[in-house]
Amino acid sequence: MMRSLWAKIIGQPPAFSLEARIFNAICFASAITLFLTAFSNLLLGIRQSAILMAVIFVIAVFCYYFSRFKMKLNSCITVYMIAINILLIVNYKYNSGINGPTLLIFILSFFLTISIVPKKQYWFWITFNLITVFAVLVTEYLYPGLIINTYADTQSRVIDIGYTYISNVFFIFLVTVAVRKSYYTEQKLVEEKAAELEGLNDTKNKLFSILAHDLRSPLSSIQNYLEIISDYKLDDAERVSIKRDLLDSTQSTQQMLSNLLFWSKAQMEGLNVNLVDLDVKETLQSTFAIHKTIAAEKGILLSDQLKNSCFIIADVDMLQLIVRNLINNAIKFTAPGGEIIVTSDILGSYCRIIVKDNGVGIPKDQQQALFSLKGSSTFGTKNEKGVGLGLVLCKEFTELQGGKIAFESVLGVGTTFYISFSRSPLKPENNIPEKRKLVKKA
Repeated sequence: MMRSLWAKIIGQPPAFSLEARIFNAICFASAITLFLTAFSNLLLGIRQSAILMAVIFVIAVFCYYFSRFKMKLNSCITVYMIAINILLIVNYKYNSGINGPTLLIFILSFFLTISIVPKKQYWFWITFNLITVFAVLVTEYLYPGLIINTYADTQSRVIDIGYTYISNVFFIFLVTVAVRKSYYTEQKLVEEKAAELEGLNDTKNKLFSILAHDLRSPLSSIQNYLEIISDYKLDDAERVSIKRDLLDSTQSTQQMLSNLLFWSKAQMEGLNVNLVDLDVKETLQSTFAIHKTIAAEKGILLSDQLKNSCFIIADVDMLQLIVRNLINNAIKFTAPGGEIIVTSDILGSYCRIIVKDNGVGIPKDQQQALFSLKGSSTFGTKNEKGVGLGLVLCKEFTELQGGKIAFESVLGVGTTFYISFSRSPLKPENNIPEKRKLVKKA
């Protein structure tokens, strides 16, 4: 709780820079210290110093307010440094000169200078501080009568200097803690940014790989098929075989491009997720109609066993894309003569869609990276080529809709994918899709 309160006092990154947080901490701590110092000086009978500390207290509060809440950091630093140095000169004169606590406060002022001033003003304020201290010491040496001894007795002097020392130590402690915390916070932010940039770089490399190879290869195949058809006389059987291969290659390339475009848009622009009440069976009819033909061409049986009572809250386009990718994946890794079953069941407040195949299965060493771009794409049972984006999209889009995705796979036996979405209160007899809510841009 104390950390949270302190973060609110000095400002939180990234809204406040490291310099701003340090300056806010200094102003806040100095305001407290000056208030207590003014009060103690008043008790010791040092009225001039008490008044001076009160003036500096007001300036510290003023600078803190305009820096913390009005974002006027540079202006506040300038005002603070000018006011501190002028008032310290006055305090030196009216608070016993070298016999008083002002030199201790000058040291504190130097510490503040090297902590908060902008880089361009750094040497100016350091030089100004040193010249000021040298000037007041020379002035006292040459004109000792100018300095007023305000202490009633030795006890008052010892108490004042001792209190100033303790206040300075406390103040330096607070500022140092703030600096260290700010440093660690900045370090953590830098590490997070570095990790994010590394991820973006991996993504960029993956995209270049896709564009340079995975998309060029099928397009080259299509070109070769078309050149054969144009340049050579083929019998009907050869022509039909080449056309079938050409169709397969075109469909594969189209799916790759679709996934690539969807994923690129999601990464660069974000997506609007429109959640509505859906009848799963009705929503996926067109998806099944297309993929039954594709599966049949490979000699695979695609079986629709979705229940009529499965109603969910989801985005129509995203749901169709997810199921389309899962079925395509199943077709890709199922050998001719195999079977793919799509069914559904109810689990509490969720409706689960299940895509099960009796294909080649997924090796254990590839399962951990299955939903990331770190996973490598593999060839299907008829050398179908993918780019590894399909399952990445499935995971991202399922989670954007508040759903869950999981899988089970046994090598040589088959794979089963599960996607779960929140159940809709829509009843079968009142199956009228209606817009429920709009999820903000992802």
